[in-house]
Amino acid sequence: MSTVYLEHRPNSSYPYKEYGPACMYPEYKYGEDTIQEKNDIYDMVRNCLFGLELDLDNYGTAKWNPLGKYIKPGDCVLIKPNWVMHFNGAKHVTENALECLVTHPSCLRAICDYCLIALKGTGLVIIGDAPMQDCDLSFLLDKAHFNNILLFYKAHGQSVTFMDFRKYQTTFDHNKVIIDKIYQSGEATNVDMGSLSMHEKKSGKRIYQVDNYNRDETSNYHGEKRHIYSINKDVLNADVIINFCKPKSHRLAGFTAAMKNMVGIAYNKASLPHRVEGSVEEGGDAYLNKSRIKQRIDHILDRKLKHEDEHNIFLATIDRYIYGALLLLERKFGKDPYIKGIWYGNDTIWRTVMDLNYIERYADKNGILQKKPQRKILNFADMVIAGHHNGPCQPEPKEMGIIMAGEDAVAMDLAICKIIGFPDEKIPMVRSIRNHEADYLFGHDYENINIVSNCMEYVGDLEGLQFPVQWRYQPHDSWAESLK
Repeated sequence: MSTVYLEHRPNSSYPYKEYGPACMYPEYKYGEDTIQEKNDIYDMVRNCLFGLELDLDNYGTAKWNPLGKYIKPGDCVLIKPNWVMHFNGAKHVTENALECLVTHPSCLRAICDYCLIALKGTGLVIIGDAPMQDCDLSFLLDKAHFNNILLFYKAHGQSVTFMDFRKYQTTFDHNKVIIDKIYQSGEATNVDMGSLSMHEKKSGKRIYQVDNYNRDETSNYHGEKRHIYSINKDVLNADVIINFCKPKSHRLAGFTAAMKNMVGIAYNKASLPHRVEGSVEEGGDAYLNKSRIKQRIDHILDRKLKHEDEHNIFLATIDRYIYGALLLLERKFGKDPYIKGIWYGNDTIWRTVMDLNYIERYADKNGILQKKPQRKILNFADMVIAGHHNGPCQPEPKEMGIIMAGEDAVAMDLAICKIIGFPDEKIPMVRSIRNHEADYLFGHDYENINIVSNCMEYVGDLEGLQFPVQWRYQPHDSWAESLK
């Protein structure tokens, strides 16, 4: 049985710029000058740690070390937020636009305090993610006041590091053509899932595609019984991972939460299959019905990428306009509105997510899969203000007042799926777990998930609990038909 803790505080809100607790907790190390007038988030994260019954013997004293179960002095600790994009693509969303898009910095500061308590002045804390290719991470860290975390710890003589796990960041011009790639300082470790990969459970020849990445590059990573993932070396060097996701509706996966957040451990995202080329009838899942126009769109987009790699901006721009014209034709005359795997029939992305979660737990520092877990993992979900409708990059804010925590990412996602009102059988990843298709990867009984909460109405076996209707998410438009 897996336990998930749900902390619900109605009308809770994020603090602005400064993230210390609102009272002098016995274990707090930084003095009364850092205490805020109000900080619901710090209290809620702390309550999650207590709710998971961590170091109960020392709770309420200066010795309380809840993360001591996971973190030992000298460890390398990775805190993994969701830093997907530096702006919300939903232009009509003006309030809480970033708050519903990325993990809030106050969540990271609270859990980081307890990581440092456990490390006792040793080891290393990294806060890192691989956001989308065109995310301006420096801008996001400044705009959303993440940098205040580093400034705070520096003032108190402690070192915490931010890392961008991507191979590169791209710059687009006004025509949405890549004009530059800014390479990061990280290194890759390739991990081969081989026949263990969830992609091997699907028969037939597959041409994998990833938005804004060359399919030839992706094919170098994936083939028959060869499923290689390019993982940032610093992720695999971690002894402990604290996964702090931002649950949202998702255009490819239905929803994103703890498991999907592991897409952000990749170095080269060309290694992460998002869809299989072609229609369902043709053995693909990029769209529903056969379409010559959509086939042509795929060809044009791939050619555009090759022109960009050659720095031929003129030809890449022409391809971009051809793509736009074909898209208009398809929208007017096409049999279905789906394209590029953005729909409920996507049978690829969830398999990639499953593989990454296995790698996160079982790949050693050299990228070799082992039979025993290689690092300890604890998961959190920032749902104080979550994101629904057209996520992950154009979400609308959903005020929920929830922070969740649990050791098991699978159990977390099953609980979140029910909380947001999405039927298990309609979400491919959840359906696969419920049908025991992934038992060989995760090996748990997910029919018995225990929910613990500060609210008694949400305590008990997940199957028997009912959650408020107002917590339900609006799905992405391309999933609405399936999730009616």
